[in-house]
Amino acid sequence: MTTDPFETDPVLMRAVGYPYDITAHSFTFIEGEAAPFDAAHTIGRRPVIGYGSNQSPLRLRQKYGTDHAPIPVQRAWLDDHDVVFAAHFAGYGALPAALRHVPGTRVAVAVTWLSDAELAVMHPTEIEHYHFARLEGLTLDLDGGETIDAAWAYLSFRGHVGDDGTPFALSAVAAEGRQYAALSQREALALMRDRIAPDEDLAAFVRAHIDDPDIRASRVRHLQSAAVPVAHASHKVEAV
Repeated sequence: MTTDPFETDPVLMRAVGYPYDITAHSFTFIEGEAAPFDAAHTIGRRPVIGYGSNQSPLRLRQKYGTDHAPIPVQRAWLDDHDVVFAAHFAGYGALPAALRHVPGTRVAVAVTWLSDAELAVMHPTEIEHYHFARLEGLTLDLDGGETIDAAWAYLSFRGHVGDDGTPFALSAVAAEGRQYAALSQREALALMRDRIAPDEDLAAFVRAHIDDPDIRASRVRHLQSAAVPVAHASHKVEAV
């Protein structure tokens, strides 16, 4: 029997599990579950790039529950970008993802096709640390063969976690031509522990900023004081 708290404590499992169950295929999110993808549901909706846990049926269920309209989630590859760690801790303990403009890297993402009503649900879960923006001049290759040049995304504005001015990528997110060192969520949390509270047990470290908002806020300030500045493609912010 394992004694690793990151394998037995549901709270800690949620922290290190980020970005959760990213699927390899497109799907339609219906009644809280992943059903076969139906492109007909994309009509009249905005393509919003999901690059962290918003690719995951589990996280979408946490945000939308089971009583919602069908939400198409379409796999895609985005040129000249990578997915890195944002310089803040989420309330559930993880270091969340951030989209970064990186010429020459191609990253796997999911396009969530959202209505205005669904965006109204999504915004409050993101806006504290991200700006909602329309990106243009993209090469976003959708599963099924279509390529689009514009989409929306939540862009980090508080900086990215890194070392000597270079961000760390998420190893859980696939990429081609990756130029950054990639870490798992647990590795990233351990590195932040080493920087912020090197004498503290990792489980206790993560639990502390989950359980105490003041500790979390203090640690976020620490991360942001040493953050790598953001780098974004051409965009227009629509919500902050």
